[in-house]
Amino acid sequence: MKIQGADINRFTVLKQATMEFSPAMNVFIGRNGTGKSHLMKLLYAIIKSLPPEESHDRERTFQRDLAKKLAGVFKPDDQAINRLVTRTTGRSKATVSVTTDCGQVAWRLTTLGNLHVDTVEVSMSSSPTVFLPSRETLAMYEGFIQAYENRELSFDETYKDVCTLLSGSPLLGPRLAHARALAEPLEKILGGSVRLAGNRFYLASAEGNLEAHLVAEGHRKIASLIHLVLNGSLLRNSVLFWDEPEANLNPRLITVVATTLRKLAEFGVQIFVSTHDYLLASELSLAMEFSPLLKAEERVDIRFFGLSVSPAFTMQTGSVLADLANNDLVAEYAEHFDRQAEFMRKLLRMEASVSSRTRGQQ
Repeated sequence: MKIQGADINRFTVLKQATMEFSPAMNVFIGRNGTGKSHLMKLLYAIIKSLPPEESHDRERTFQRDLAKKLAGVFKPDDQAINRLVTRTTGRSKATVSVTTDCGQVAWRLTTLGNLHVDTVEVSMSSSPTVFLPSRETLAMYEGFIQAYENRELSFDETYKDVCTLLSGSPLLGPRLAHARALAEPLEKILGGSVRLAGNRFYLASAEGNLEAHLVAEGHRKIASLIHLVLNGSLLRNSVLFWDEPEANLNPRLITVVATTLRKLAEFGVQIFVSTHDYLLASELSLAMEFSPLLKAEERVDIRFFGLSVSPAFTMQTGSVLADLANNDLVAEYAEHFDRQAEFMRKLLRMEASVSSRTRGQQ
C-alpha cells in the first residue's frame, strides 16, 4: 500500500493541510509544536485501523478501531478523543481524508467525541506498518508488552506496537536474502548481528554477546532497524514512520541513516520521517539535487514538507530543501555563521586596537 495524499482540517495543530505524498520518501521539517509527529501518528493510526478485507460491516469496524487507536497513539486525558479537535470557542469538528493507491478513507470527529466514518474503501494491508518513536525500544523490549497490557504506562501505543513487531521471527528463503543485502552494511557498523534470546536482545560479535542495555543508544536504533528488516516488517510495500531518527545519533551515523532510508525506499518501503537535524535533511536533499549522478536504481523520489504555526498554520512543499522558504533548519545555521562572523570581526577590531596602542607606546 502507498499513501498518496491527505486532506486534514482542525486536527490538533493541523488546522488546514492538503498534501500529496511521494510513494518513496517524505520528510517533515518544522519547529517543535508544528504538528510533525501528530501528522505521522494520525496517518499511522488510520492505516493500522483499516478493516480486514472480509469484514462485513466495514464502516463500523473502522470507526471502532480508529477511535481506539487514536486514543492509544495520542493518549489524551481519559482517552477522550474529542480533545484531538483543534481548540476553539464553541463546538467544532475535525475532518480527515486520506487517499491510498487502493482507495480513500474519510471521517469526521466532533468536539462532543462523535466519530463519523464517511468513506472506507481500503482494506487492511498484508504488509506491516511500522512507527519508530524518537526513543529507541530495544532496551525496553524485555517485558514491555506484558507491562503495557496490564498496567497504566505513560508510553503511547506506538511503543507497544514496535515491540510487538520486534518479537517477529527472522524471514526464510529468498525474502531473507533480499533482507540480508540491506541489513549487512548496518551490521558492519555495529560490529555484529542482532539476536533475540528469550525476552532480551543482544549484539552478537566476535567478542561475545552484549546485552542491548550495554549498547550505545544510537547503535540500539540501528539494531532495531536491522531486526525489523530481517523479520520482514520492513520490506516491499511496508510503510515506515520514523520520528526524529537523529535523536542520540553521532553525526557519522546520521549519514548512514540517510543512506539506509534511501535503500529502504529503493526496496519499495514508503517512508515518512520527521527531523530537526540539518545534516540528515541535507543528505537527503543532496540525493535529489544530484540524482542525475546516481545510478538509475539508486534514485528515489523524496518530498520535503515545511510546517509552521506562526502566525498561522502553513505547510510548504518542495523536492529539495532549498524549495522551503523560511526554513528553520537552514535559517538557524545561517544565523550561527553570522554570529561566528560577527565574533571574528570583533576579535579583529580588538586585536587592531591593541596593536595600535602598542605602536603608540613605542
